[in-house]
Amino acid sequence: MSDPKLTIADVMRDRNVSRSTIYRRINDGTLTAYRLGPRIIRFDASEVAAAFKK
Repeated sequence: MSDPKLTIADVMRDRNVSRSTIYRRINDGTLTAYRLGPRIIRFDASEVAAAFKK
């Protein structure tokens, strides 16, 4: 894993998905979220790419 640095807003913009789609992927285990604080979630770019392959 590289340094997790993508925010939810980054993933929404880059992958053109909704916030609920991101949370759904986190809950079903296809996307790993890294909590850096109580309200701070970050994602690894390579894991996001793998989770949202077409």
